[in-house]
Amino acid sequence: MSPRVRRHGHGFVLWLIFVMIVSGCSGRTIVTSGEDQAVQASPPPPPAPVTEETKVVPVPKPEEPELRVEEEPIAPVPDTPVPPPVDPLSELSDVYFDFDRYAIRVDARSTLNRLADLFSSEPNQELIIEGHCDERGTSAYNLVLGERRAQAAKQYLEKHGMASSQIKTASYGKERPFCLEHTEACWQSNRRVHFRKP
Repeated sequence: MSPRVRRHGHGFVLWLIFVMIVSGCSGRTIVTSGEDQAVQASPPPPPAPVTEETKVVPVPKPEEPELRVEEEPIAPVPDTPVPPPVDPLSELSDVYFDFDRYAIRVDARSTLNRLADLFSSEPNQELIIEGHCDERGTSAYNLVLGERRAQAAKQYLEKHGMASSQIKTASYGKERPFCLEHTEACWQSNRRVHFRKP
């Protein structure tokens, strides 16, 4: 072997050793500092490949509830109750008579005038006038007297604007007394005409 080939062989071997040294130390880094020198470990290996078993399924983000502006329901305003119509006859008192008489007394006129005004403005309304007597006398006599009292009130109302077709009369004599005592005050309360609607 010639010395020239030998020199090239030694150079090749040296070059090979150098490559091996360099490649063997490349995994390590020498850190030098003024106080401490430490050899750092090689960087961590790359993460394992993701397979179906290790695949992380993203957890769905919980949906935030939709914000709604709800209007507060408005409570219905209750209708103002309409009071039932007042029966005009409920405000009128009976008309009273003297013993064994059927003439209209002065104190009865205001009641009859109001009644005539009420029914004159309501031509479709009808009125029944009931004649009553106290317990003295026979039933037949008191039926006639009761009828005369009812007729006297009817004539007064017609004279003051009510139509005859609006008025009906009835007589109960002494059969339907308002008061049951046997006194003059009680008898006076039974000598009357009473007004009602049919």
